[in-house]
Amino acid sequence: MGGEAHFAHLPGGSLDWDEGDRRNLAATDAAAIHVLIRDQAGFHLRDGDARLPGNVRIVDLPPSSPELNPCEQLWDILKDDLANRVFPTITPLRTGMRATLRRDWENTAAVLSPIGRAWMQVQLNASQKTHPSC
Repeated sequence: MGGEAHFAHLPGGSLDWDEGDRRNLAATDAAAIHVLIRDQAGFHLRDGDARLPGNVRIVDLPPSSPELNPCEQLWDILKDDLANRVFPTITPLRTGMRATLRRDWENTAAVLSPIGRAWMQVQLNASQKTHPSC
């Protein structure tokens, strides 16, 4: 499994913000199939939604299963680096987040190490093969 990590710090959670970020993700490599593993939050687009770019696939996690959500484990890593600090504005907080996340967007194996699971790889591969537009 290869690829790159993609991070976005958005000003809010909404279907519009999610749609914009999916378009941004799709544009990073128009020839790639971008697969996201996500919880089923109400502000997340679902796989097959007409607003999703054609090269973006979504694998939904079961409801009420934060322990399966890779993002939750990534938040733990961020909290380890940023907890118990006061940031006077959002700018230094973003700088701190970038320093932590840089390890992962420069080295995909680093992000897969704490969050990668064998079942995820199976689901990612299955979603690419069975998606109706493939």
